[in-house]
Amino acid sequence: MKARTRFWLLCILALIVFPFSSVTAQESGPVYVVQPGDTLTAIALIFGTTVEALVVANNIDDPSLLIPGMELIIPGYEEISGVLTIREIGYGETLSSLSFRYGVPSESLAHLNRVISPGRIYAGQPLILVETESDIPALLKDSLLLPRIGESKLELAVRTGTSPWSLTTLSQTEIRMWVVPGIPLVVPGGGQWAGALPHPILSVEVEPLPAVQGRTTVVRLELNQPGWVEGHLEDRRLNFFPLDSHQWVALQGIHALADPGLYDLEVQLYTSEGGEMTFAFSQPVRVREGGYGFETINGVPAETIDPGVVEPEEEMVASLLSPATPQRYWEDAFQFPSDYYTDSFVSVFGTRRSYNYGAYHYYHTGLDFYGSGVPILTPSPGRVVFTGSLAVRGNATYIDHGWGVYSGYFHQSEIYVSEGDFVDTGQVIGKVGGTGRSTGPHLHWEIWVGGVPVDPLEWVEKVFP
Repeated sequence: MKARTRFWLLCILALIVFPFSSVTAQESGPVYVVQPGDTLTAIALIFGTTVEALVVANNIDDPSLLIPGMELIIPGYEEISGVLTIREIGYGETLSSLSFRYGVPSESLAHLNRVISPGRIYAGQPLILVETESDIPALLKDSLLLPRIGESKLELAVRTGTSPWSLTTLSQTEIRMWVVPGIPLVVPGGGQWAGALPHPILSVEVEPLPAVQGRTTVVRLELNQPGWVEGHLEDRRLNFFPLDSHQWVALQGIHALADPGLYDLEVQLYTSEGGEMTFAFSQPVRVREGGYGFETINGVPAETIDPGVVEPEEEMVASLLSPATPQRYWEDAFQFPSDYYTDSFVSVFGTRRSYNYGAYHYYHTGLDFYGSGVPILTPSPGRVVFTGSLAVRGNATYIDHGWGVYSGYFHQSEIYVSEGDFVDTGQVIGKVGGTGRSTGPHLHWEIWVGGVPVDPLEWVEKVFP
């Protein structure tokens, strides 16, 4: 008993003389402000650290107790200071331009966001950024300028009225007398923030971000001087049209079967129509799945799923709907082409289809309405570009609404218009039938944008552009 008492006395004495060494909290590094619903586990995942490291760096006694507004030092980024924030970057922002804007080396931003390919930062990508006391207002005294294609640094300096020796790179390091393609230059006293885009381009907006299978993407571009704009979304040429002397817009459908992933969006700036290209910028945008279902349709005529019949018809229609008329005929949201419908349609857009027990090689390119012999109404003003009988589409009509936007009407029993006719909203253009690839009377209604079928419902629900 005495031995046991002596042992515990020695333990207590040891604690007094040699206390446990306390863990010192980290004193430097970026700070994250805790938001409602945050947990240490979620914060650790976001910033690529561990719960244990957060506990040690912030000397946290109870990891389960987080209070909104609490400031946490994020370990592992001691070279960075400031408050961390997360936002989606816009088109035209790169790690280099964000480095300039936030005063943080691009290498540190790449480290903070665990970016493997800095050149593939996509528009709409959520990035962790650093807000510092010397943020945007001070940097707005300068602006960014990208050299024109083939332009030397001396020529750029003459054009901007700036000394060539005053031009610096975003990293603020010494710059040589040659220009590195794709590396923006800082123009002292520019007085405007322009991201990684050149001074003539005020902004480029892409909506929605990410883009969605089977939906319409709108690209808006604003200039601060007259110019001409062109562009591509991957392999599709964008049809840009002017809203006024400084604003341009392009509408482009995303194919319903497009693979989810990154697609390059390139914009090109010209001095005038047919003039010299002064600038080109490319950045990826992400395309996500549209969430479409599956359906099986049996009993359709065999010849309407014969590739020898289907493919030539598809090529003809694609060629017919590829031109983009400069005149925009619509002003409001489109109306439904039939008064005979409910909230439940026969079939909706994008559904993956199997015909006659075959594979799901097809998808539904439009919106189907009930009815037999009921009138078909024009949903918006436009000019008729095709009427006739096709193997798959049956008796069909196509209307050009301008700017690369078309509507189509299939399986009609009667057609009341002719090619070249201009039709107004609500005008009767035919009657619903069951011709072509159909198992019963119904109206198949399509909307094409930029040579791609899109969901017609979005054109009823909102006004484009």
